[in-house]
Amino acid sequence: MQPLLSDSPFGAIICKAGNRICSSLTAENPLMGTRFCDLCCSEPGFCGDCCCMLCRKIITLDYDGYSYIRCEATVVDGHICGHVSHLECALRAYMAGTVGGSINLDAEYLCRYCESRTDLVPHALKLLNICTSVASYADIEKILNVGICILRGSQKSSAKELLHRIESINAKLMKGVSIQDAFKKEICVDSTVLPVVNKYQKHLVQTKLQYDQKIKLESLGKSMKEELFIAQPVHQLNAIQLLLGPN
Repeated sequence: MQPLLSDSPFGAIICKAGNRICSSLTAENPLMGTRFCDLCCSEPGFCGDCCCMLCRKIITLDYDGYSYIRCEATVVDGHICGHVSHLECALRAYMAGTVGGSINLDAEYLCRYCESRTDLVPHALKLLNICTSVASYADIEKILNVGICILRGSQKSSAKELLHRIESINAKLMKGVSIQDAFKKEICVDSTVLPVVNKYQKHLVQTKLQYDQKIKLESLGKSMKEELFIAQPVHQLNAIQLLLGPN
């Protein structure tokens, strides 16, 4: 999307916050249906399209806007809320992630303006997908850490599974595994676990063989006793019983 140009010789126009790349200045502005806010948006220097409603600073679009969340809840007459917040600001304000008490969030974002809740699991998945096209280890770690923060502590099974996946990738990267290999989907048991599994399986096999052998010997011994008792005269049974012992 290209920014709209003003008629002045100074080039591109700017929004209230002085942001030349604000989405409100684009010809294909996707936020035309947002509700006009008469609270924070009426403040000088604050733009509802590109300013965090918590810290009042301009959001960045780095890596497809991984660092912020926009409330897309429908509020009045089909208009969406449209307010944005840095995820870091929301986490610090206990308005994102998993929060107990009266707020009661479970991997969610709570909009301060309209108090609507947004599920953050799709956003965390988006972060994971963004990382597949990032070449910097430091930037990937920064993006993944945002995902870890918004998913940690959640009781949702989808959030738990995604958190495990992100933490696994992060651990591999910290060990020096290549980015491409770190993001490959695990289709088998991890190599660090296999030796333990194999050792345990061997132990089970050996134990089973020993148990089967013991049963065979006991069965054979019992059979020999029975045959010996049958073959001997009755007057010798007492002596044999004393020799072999009880069954």
